[in-house]
Amino acid sequence: MSVLSRTRQPSILLRTVSRSLSALLPWRDRTGDPSDLISAPFDAIRELGRRRQDPRLQKKVEEFLQGDIPDYFADGPILYLARHIVTPNFETLRFIHLIRELGLKIVVTEDSKGLFVSQNEIKRALCKLPVCRRVTQKDGGLHEHYHNLTVVDFNKADGKPFCDIETVWGENLIDFHTRLFSELHVRAIETPDDAEWVDRHHRGNLLEHYKQLLSLFVVHGVFFENYNLDDEHEVTFVKEVLRPACRFVEEQFGYPPIIVPIFPTSFESYHFWMSYPPQVLDIVRESMHNRHLHA
Repeated sequence: MSVLSRTRQPSILLRTVSRSLSALLPWRDRTGDPSDLISAPFDAIRELGRRRQDPRLQKKVEEFLQGDIPDYFADGPILYLARHIVTPNFETLRFIHLIRELGLKIVVTEDSKGLFVSQNEIKRALCKLPVCRRVTQKDGGLHEHYHNLTVVDFNKADGKPFCDIETVWGENLIDFHTRLFSELHVRAIETPDDAEWVDRHHRGNLLEHYKQLLSLFVVHGVFFENYNLDDEHEVTFVKEVLRPACRFVEEQFGYPPIIVPIFPTSFESYHFWMSYPPQVLDIVRESMHNRHLHA
C-alpha cells in the first residue's frame, strides 16, 4: 500500500465513525460533523500547491485581510497549529513528529492574552498538568495512569489572561511552558505569539475571527486541528463557528480553507493527548524545590 493510500484511510475512518456516533448521540447531527471540511495530509499539500500556481488568489486573500498577514508566512506556505499556549503535551509532540515528512515549515502559535477559564478542559490541563506515567492493558482495554500536577493557584488565576498568571513557584505560566517545550522537544520550530493579530481580527467574536483566520489557509498554508465529536460544546462550535466560517471563505475566494486533522482516530483517549510525558514530573518537582531553596 502506498504512503498516499495510507494517509487517506484516517479520513475515511473518521467519516465512518462520525456517522455511527451521530445516530447514538441526540445532540449531534450532520452539521456538527466536520468530516466534509477536512482533508488527508498529502491531499492537502497537493491542493495547496495547485492553488499557489494562481497568484491572483494569494493577492485576493491579502487584499481581504488588508495586508495583515503574519510574518511567519513570509518565507512561503506553512503547516499551522494554534494553541492557547505552546506546550509539549502528547498532542503537540505527535503533531510535530508526524508532519515533518510533509516538508513545509511548522508553526505552532499561542495567544498570551487568552483568558484562563478553569471549567475549560483544555485550558485547565495547562495549569493542572496530567502526566501519563504509564499505559497498561487489561481485559482487552487500555488503561492510562496519570499523576496530576497543579502548577497555579486556581483561585488567583481564574479569569486572568495567560500572560498575567504565575506558577506556584513564581514563574510566568507562559515562560514555564516555553521552558518545558525547550527541554522536551529537541527540534526547533517557530512558536510566535498571535495575541496582537487576534486583537486586530475580532477578538471575542469567534465567528468573525474564524472568517479571517481561515482565510489565511486558502493559499498561504495548511490549518491543523482536531474536533472532539464526543464533546457537545465542540460539536456546537463546528455548527455555529467552523462550518459558517468555512462557507464564508469559500464564497469569498472560490475555495474552502485547507484543514487537516492533527491525528487519526486512535486507541488513546482524548485526555491522553492533553497529557505530558513522565519527564515533566521531574521538571516541575525541581522547580518547586528551587522555590523552597530561595524562599
